[in-house]
Order: sequence, then structure tokens, then C-alpha cells
Amino acid sequence: MRRLVAEQLDQMERARKWLPHWLGTMGIVAIALVVLGAFSGSLVFPLVFAAGMVALCFWVLWMRRRSLERLHRMRQALQYE
Repeated sequence: MRRLVAEQLDQMERARKWLPHWLGTMGIVAIALVVLGAFSGSLVFPLVFAAGMVALCFWVLWMRRRSLERLHRMRQALQYE
């Protein structure tokens, strides 16, 4: 169990370096869609899509933080056994 928790923590730490790139790409896509919507004259779908993408990014960050906290607590609990 200790090895599994350690592997999961290592994997999340390695994936941390790609998180800003992923968030940046999502932001660029959302902004580009809003700009294209503004030029085409229809802002309803682009704004809904951009709001959904922002919500998705915040959800990913929240789930990542929650998973890291759980893994740290599990590692701490396993060290006391």
C-alpha cells in the first residue's frame, strides 16, 4: 500500500509540470472561440462554451488538490503503522 501511494504521488508530481500548459491551452481556445463568436455576431454559444471551459479548469484544479491532500494523508497514516 505504501508503494502504491508513493507511486501515485510521484505520478501527480511529474504531471504538475504540464498543468500550466494545459490550462494555458484551454484559456487560448476559450478566448479564440469568444473572439470568433464576436466576429461572427453570435456570442451565446462561445460565452457558454468559455464559461464551461473555465468551470472545467477549476474542477480539474480542485480535484487535483483534493487528490493530493488525500494521498498525503494516506502516506502519513501509513508511516505510523
